[in-house]
Amino acid sequence: METESKKIRQGTSLPVILPGLGTAGFQWSYQISNTACVEVSPHDEETDAIRQEARINNEESFVINGKEPGQATVTFEQRRTWETEGPAINSRKFEITVI
Repeated sequence: METESKKIRQGTSLPVILPGLGTAGFQWSYQISNTACVEVSPHDEETDAIRQEARINNEESFVINGKEPGQATVTFEQRRTWETEGPAINSRKFEITVI
């Protein structure tokens, strides 16, 4: 699994663009190790150019928001919603430090 270490300031955000396979039924989901430190939300597709660009390439985009100083791990997994067992087809892991 690919892991990236990132530092963000409290109150700022980090955009994440992930390859999409929605036409094959795959969706990205995420898990957060420390929800007091960060939160994750889908990127606003209607108002922001980053999502409009991602939509053209069939990609999915999310935003990791720094809430409080500390560390958190955010793990994204791409799988079909009805296939809950076994490894995900794709995954990415972010080690986030909020300063």
